[in-house]
Amino acid sequence: MHAVSGEAPVPLAPPERADAVHAVVVNWNAPDDTLRCLASLASSIPAPAAVHVVDNASADDSVTRIGAAFPNARLIRNSTNAGFAGGVNLGIQAALDTGARWVLLMNNDATLAPDAVATLLAAAGAQPAAGLLGGKIYRDRARNVLWCCGVRLGWGPNLGTLRGFDRVDGGRFEEREVVDSLTGCGLLVKREVFEKIGLFDESYFAYVEDADFALRARKAGFRCLYEPGATFEHPGGGSTGGGYSPGRKYLTAHGAARFLRAHGSLGLWTAFFVFDVFLWPVLFAWSSIRGRGKSAWAKMRGTLDGFAGRPPDLERLRRRG
Repeated sequence: MHAVSGEAPVPLAPPERADAVHAVVVNWNAPDDTLRCLASLASSIPAPAAVHVVDNASADDSVTRIGAAFPNARLIRNSTNAGFAGGVNLGIQAALDTGARWVLLMNNDATLAPDAVATLLAAAGAQPAAGLLGGKIYRDRARNVLWCCGVRLGWGPNLGTLRGFDRVDGGRFEEREVVDSLTGCGLLVKREVFEKIGLFDESYFAYVEDADFALRARKAGFRCLYEPGATFEHPGGGSTGGGYSPGRKYLTAHGAARFLRAHGSLGLWTAFFVFDVFLWPVLFAWSSIRGRGKSAWAKMRGTLDGFAGRPPDLERLRRRG
């Protein structure tokens, strides 16, 4: 990662640039979260030119409530739950087809500050090579607790580390800088990135697809730029139980195995064998003591399925809730 220094302050992007931004939000049985997300987008100054909401075959009243509260949102009803990658791709393609120059991806349980989009666009103006831009994401804004300030890939468990995760914001991560990757929550992407590398890889279903997308973009010559002046809030993990739930650990491990097969470097492979193979018995023992043994087993199953090239065992996840 490299800090971007020596730059003169850049004014906020004028409204005509922000008019080219389309937002994409994927919903699955979480209308309350999605409505809060859409309300924050509506309060953005200026607001996105269009908001594409993809409903992943919700079984509740999501479609009715979203349509009633935000009649101008472009609602796309998916016939099946295609996961984050499959759902967001529908929204991205709709945005590109209707003239978006920038696409803002928002997790449906995230919100953003009114000036976040304009601040990201200003950062993009200062760094023309930036194709992906993300801001400072708080886990709990009221308590000043961070969730992610860009992603570091490399030595450590789970291949990637959310910088600042679960720490009180103490003045770190205050510089605009190029980072290894960015999370798909609150991610602004230039149209040319999609035109050059395509959309998200739907084989990931959920988790790690953003790291894969970021690395493909970097290989194509684009930068991932972290801009601390653009702030978001995201508690995290709503769709799969969050934290150390079996669903999240299975899908994350499955995605990590697939990511290694596609992009694994010596450092990433070494970290995987140390943290996710040799130390797995320690993880299982520690998890079992804390009543989380099922999650450790789920991680192992996800790893094996991913390396075997098998698709995620979604039916088993559904049976286990």
